[in-house]
Amino acid sequence: ALRVEMQREHLQDRTILCRYNPIESGHYIISVKWSGEHVYGSPFHTHIFEYQEQLDQFRHQLNTYHLFEQKQNKEL
Repeated sequence: ALRVEMQREHLQDRTILCRYNPIESGHYIISVKWSGEHVYGSPFHTHIFEYQEQLDQFRHQLNTYHLFEQKQNKEL
C-alpha cells in the first residue's frame, strides 16, 4: 500500500506550497489540479529511490535510451 503524508501551506499571493514525503520507493505520478483542471505540467512523473545504486542504474538506463533515440532520429 502507498502512504503519502502531505502538508499544505497557503501564501498571500494565492500560491499553495505542497510537500509530501513518500515512504516507499517507486514511480509516482502527481496530479495537481486547480478548480478541477490540471495546472500546467500536471501530471508530474517522478521516481523515488531507496539507494544511490538504484538511482545510478536508472540514470544509466535513461541515458542509454536517449542515446538510442537520438541515433534513430538521425537515421530518419
